Amino acid sequence: MNQAKPGGFRGTSHGGLLVVGGPAVGSSRPGRLQRLRQSMAAAEVDAVLVSQPESRRYLSGYRATDLPPRDSAGYLLITESGQFVLTDPRTEAQAAVEAPHFALRRYGGGVAARQALRDLVSEQRIKRIGFEAQHLPYALWQDFNGALEGVATLLPTPGLIDGLRAVKDEDEIAALRASIALDDQAFTHLARNLHEGRREQDLAWEVEEFIRTQGADGIAFDPITVSGPNAAVPHARPGERPIQAGELVLIDMGARLDGYCSDMTRTVGLGSVPPRLKNIWQIVLEAQLEAEAKVRPGMIGSEVDAIARSVIQRSGYGDAFVHGLGHGIGLEVHEPPWITQTKGDMVLEPGMVFTIEPGIYLPEDCGVRIEDIVLLTDQGAEVLPRSPKKLPLEEVLIDLDR
Repeated sequence: MNQAKPGGFRGTSHGGLLVVGGPAVGSSRPGRLQRLRQSMAAAEVDAVLVSQPESRRYLSGYRATDLPPRDSAGYLLITESGQFVLTDPRTEAQAAVEAPHFALRRYGGGVAARQALRDLVSEQRIKRIGFEAQHLPYALWQDFNGALEGVATLLPTPGLIDGLRAVKDEDEIAALRASIALDDQAFTHLARNLHEGRREQDLAWEVEEFIRTQGADGIAFDPITVSGPNAAVPHARPGERPIQAGELVLIDMGARLDGYCSDMTRTVGLGSVPPRLKNIWQIVLEAQLEAEAKVRPGMIGSEVDAIARSVIQRSGYGDAFVHGLGHGIGLEVHEPPWITQTKGDMVLEPGMVFTIEPGIYLPEDCGVRIEDIVLLTDQGAEVLPRSPKKLPLEEVLIDLDR
């Protein structure tokens, strides 16, 4: 992805705040800001306050991280004709480099973020401000709302930015492909080092070490490398249990590369696996392949969930599929669109990227999950991971060596 280059900046005083640069004259992501402004007009707001780090980065290029929920690296205020970064002295230099087409307002040194926001809103004569209701903590909302009393009104705009981020542009798709390719490499590395007696937590560290040493920002989430009855917990924590022959090993891993996440699960059998476990594994694979083959633009997430769920229900394991079929992925490992029964009401469009990950979990017995990331196109789903979906580890290794 293109990275913003440092520009020349002049610092001037404005209302007790340091202003770096002049009025905003564009953006390194003009298409994204243009689409947001169209959505703002439809929502009848004059500006949007952006507090979520991933949305902040998506719209401006500013990559600083927060220490949630109390310590923010800053906020964006995007109006009908301008865009601003509000941050403190710890991160103002980073914001100036990474978001050069945003006017920079510094708070700190006795000026609180809420006061800086009030001053800017008054200057810009803004009256109606949308905010990310799903992200802004209540206590912080109280601070900002109190500071803006008599000046402007804060209005919840859930989904305003999430809706934009759900459809990936070419740069994002390229970044996701690179992250997924690294995840595939990590799976290959782990599969070649998978053998009886290795502890689950050692496998998790093997994944993390490989991803970090291959140039990633880090892992997208803590790896899940669990076996036997531990795999019956969908988000199990790897422990000291050694993996054993004749059981299933569930491997769920993801990399974060240039900010973008990958997420893939494979379940493999170590040694001779009982026929009952083979049957469960096959049901899960069939459910996944059915959903991947039938998903199309214009469907909603719950309809795709129903495709896979019906396969598992017909096989008698409906109660053992305890989570949704999938989730969007990008700068966050879990983001819209949701491919679930309960939240899957977003209409799916070409350019959306999401997981398809059916599972069967039998408490104190076993668990199977198989997960791909797919890119939705006009024709249907393009499956992005390349790691083999085979049950016997021996067959997985044969495929990897081809």
